[in-house]
Amino acid sequence: MADFSRFFQYSLDLLATFDMEGRFVDVNPAWTRIMGYPLEELYGNTFLELIHPDDLEPSLAFMRAEGGVSEVSSFENRYRCKDGGYRWLSWNAPPLGPDKLLYACARDITLYKDALTEREQALTLSSQYETDYRRVEDELRRRLEAQQDAIHSMSTPIIQVWDDIVTMPVVGLVDSVRAADMKNSLLETVSRTSAKFAIVDLTGVDTVDTATADHLLKVMRAVGLLGARCVITGIQPSVAQIIVALGLDMQGVITLRSLREGLKYCMRTMGLRVVREEPKVKLDADA
Repeated sequence: MADFSRFFQYSLDLLATFDMEGRFVDVNPAWTRIMGYPLEELYGNTFLELIHPDDLEPSLAFMRAEGGVSEVSSFENRYRCKDGGYRWLSWNAPPLGPDKLLYACARDITLYKDALTEREQALTLSSQYETDYRRVEDELRRRLEAQQDAIHSMSTPIIQVWDDIVTMPVVGLVDSVRAADMKNSLLETVSRTSAKFAIVDLTGVDTVDTATADHLLKVMRAVGLLGARCVITGIQPSVAQIIVALGLDMQGVITLRSLREGLKYCMRTMGLRVVREEPKVKLDADA
């Protein structure tokens, strides 16, 4: 009959037998090599004494309250080494044999557990990084939108210069996109303020193209549909030549030389008159 004692002697895993109280009865040399214990130091001690405190309750589930073995045949826990450190062991044990001994084998899975912990930590850090990245990305997007809104407001400023009169000074190059923004802003302001006149001052515009000029005409028509009148002021000679060359229909469009003239026109049309008053000088009675 084959002698299996050599397997016990040379096994790379931890092998042990325990009595019904959980005391070591026999152990193989792997306990010295892996855990650092002289074999004679283990005999007579219970395996529960070496279990990590946090793993004690799960390990007790392996034993029945009345000293028998539960149906659980495998579990993992941390075992204290001779040097005081802990190693992860994966246990496997069949039910009690006829000799009332528990035969168990354990494999050192510390490297696997460490790698798993590092992976979980890496996933946690990755998740945190992704969360932080999204938060920064959302903040940058919010700031960009705020900047774009500010730039948009600066590019099409609308000023209420008098009761029932708003003006939109236009400076720089006007393309189709900006012209569309100007129309939307002006119409919103006219509707909100119930203005009767909207002055579009083109003093700061040097050139326009066909699409831009068409947009300006549409602005005036749209303002008229809201019950207000649109006045264009400050058309530069170069812009006037382009409008003529393009053959755009400016019939019915009120154009005036300057913003000042436009404001005076609107006020006269509303029956208002601005009168310059000479400053009154208060005379000293004792002078």
